[in-house]
Amino acid sequence: MKKDIATLKDIEFLVDHFYELVKEDSFIGPVFNSRLSGRWDVHHKKLYRFWHTILLRRPDYFGDPVPVHFQMNLDERHFNHWCSIWIKIVDDNFEGVVAERAKFRGKTMANAFLAKILKQV
Repeated sequence: MKKDIATLKDIEFLVDHFYELVKEDSFIGPVFNSRLSGRWDVHHKKLYRFWHTILLRRPDYFGDPVPVHFQMNLDERHFNHWCSIWIKIVDDNFEGVVAERAKFRGKTMANAFLAKILKQV
């Protein structure tokens, strides 16, 4: 039986395993790899805090993550693909209220990021 996302260690596991798949993905991997080469550890630490705040409601993350995405030439396909990998990692490893929140928040954030990016174009 899978467990729910309940601790910072669970968040770290989720982020680490998600980005392992992203790095190897032929569609969105190059987008991330070209920008994060040699800086993945910094990215992960930031995302641990981000998802800890979002999923477990612990105020660890402050800032606006959207603007860094403005110059990345992303479109709906990128965000849909990101979501499919995110949901797969959550479903493969967790179940419960917070796991469902993770999938929901992943989708809503992807939509919000895309909407803000499209306003910049």
